Amino acid sequence: MVHPRDWAGLVHGRHDRFDTLSVRAVSGSSSQSWAHPIRVLASDGHSYYMKTLGGCPDFAQGSVAVEYVIAEAGRLIGAPVCGNSLIRIPEEFDDWPLPSGGKLTAGLAHASAALERAIEARPALTGRARDDNRRRHVGLYALYDWCFGDDPQWLHDLEGDHAAYSHDHGLYLPPHDGRITRRYLVDCADEPNSLTDPPSGLDPRAIADVSQALERISRDALVKIVRGVPASWPVSDDDLEALGWFLEHRAPAVASRIRALM
Repeated sequence: MVHPRDWAGLVHGRHDRFDTLSVRAVSGSSSQSWAHPIRVLASDGHSYYMKTLGGCPDFAQGSVAVEYVIAEAGRLIGAPVCGNSLIRIPEEFDDWPLPSGGKLTAGLAHASAALERAIEARPALTGRARDDNRRRHVGLYALYDWCFGDDPQWLHDLEGDHAAYSHDHGLYLPPHDGRITRRYLVDCADEPNSLTDPPSGLDPRAIADVSQALERISRDALVKIVRGVPASWPVSDDDLEALGWFLEHRAPAVASRIRALM
C-alpha cells in the first residue's frame, strides 16, 4: 500500500516556463460561475474558456490548479473531459477590464477547450442512449469518485449527438472549496465518493477498460501532472505531493467500485 511518505520530495522544480499557448483576444465572460471563466481566442486559433487566479475568490485561487490536475488525471483513465492546457496571458492584457467587473493579470491561467454548440446538464447524468455515452459515462463515474468530485456538471455536445463531457472541476477534491490541502486529502483518502445516478445500461467493456486503467496508474504519470502546476499558482509542493499520493492511493479502490457497477 502506498504511504504519503513515499511521495516526499517528488514534487520539486516547478516553474512558469510555458509559451505553447497564449491569449490572442478576449471574446466574452461567463459570470454565472463563481470562478468567472472567460472565453478567449488562443494562439492556436481555437476558443477556450479560461480560468484565472483573479477570477476566483482570494481563499480559493488553488481552484485553478484543481481544474488543471483533474482534467489531466481524467485523460489517464480515458474519461471524457474537454481538451485543456495552461495558457499564458501576455503583458498587453494586463489590467484588461472584464464584463464581470474584474481585470486580467499577466501570467499563467488554465484553458478548457470550448464546445461550439453544447448544453449543460446538472446534476443528473442523462443521455446514456446517445452517441457512445454508455461508454463515456463509465469514465464520468470513475473520475467523480477518484477525484472526490462535487457540484457535478455535464456538457452535451449538440454537434456530436449529445456526447457527454465532464467540466468545471474547480470544486473537486476535499474540502470542495477550491483549495488543495494535505490534511483534508489524508482524511478523505479512503472515503467513497460515488455518483448516485443509476448505473443501468453502462457498457461492460468500458467498465473493464476504465477499471484496468485505474489499476495501471503509474506514480510517474501522477508526478508529471502535479509537478506541472505552475510555480506562481498558490499551491505548495507539500500539498501537491499529498494530492499525488491521494490519487495513487485511491485508484485501486475506485477500480473495484467501478467494477461493481456491472
